[in-house]
Amino acid sequence: MNVDADVVIIAMIVMTIASTIQASVGFGANMLAAPVFALLDPDLVPGPIFVAAGVLTFATAWREREGVDREVVTVATAGRIPASILGAFVLAAVDDRSLQLMVGVTIMVAVILSSGVIRIPERRATFFGAGFVSGFGATTAAIGGPPVALTLQHRNGRDLRATMGAYFAIGSVLTLPAIAAAGRLGWAELAVGACLIPAALLGFVFSGPLRSHVDAGRVRPLVLGLAAIAAVVLIVRTI
Repeated sequence: MNVDADVVIIAMIVMTIASTIQASVGFGANMLAAPVFALLDPDLVPGPIFVAAGVLTFATAWREREGVDREVVTVATAGRIPASILGAFVLAAVDDRSLQLMVGVTIMVAVILSSGVIRIPERRATFFGAGFVSGFGATTAAIGGPPVALTLQHRNGRDLRATMGAYFAIGSVLTLPAIAAAGRLGWAELAVGACLIPAALLGFVFSGPLRSHVDAGRVRPLVLGLAAIAAVVLIVRTI
């Protein structure tokens, strides 16, 4: 892995913006940052981005911990475990070009689902299935939030942010070893990820006063729109 310094600087700026959005909305950091990272340098996905996002999720979950739905976190995590193992095998088998295309397609599907055109019932089977899809997408393309967020889209802002933060935090602990086992997370990736951590925490700080605006539904459409544009650019570049 050999990521140029100027690429890391741009990635830090992107991570700050994406982290601000996730800490405000409850999800979206990887969904927004992953396609940009993949365009900048495929080595930034999925390892480094997950290192930084993992720290962000712990901070987000702790800030609004009273709103964590423990049942959702437990059941979705149970679905994520086998999917992370499956995703590790897929990750080890694909080249960078295929991975970029996978990222783009995964994000586009996530945008369509997250648009709210499909109402998903809140039940244990749904949470487990969402966790499975989330785990596979997170391990292979660093995109794991939308499937679970879709099942919680009708919750209030605090509960969505807190529950997603707790789920992401546990998911990071599960996914990072899977990425490492696939040979995509070594010391070099950890070093780049460490450089992105301050950017993620800066975004967390910026999100504080924005949460009330997000709860009024003003930011979510912007997240989905930007992610869709990035996904289209990434897909077009790889085909």
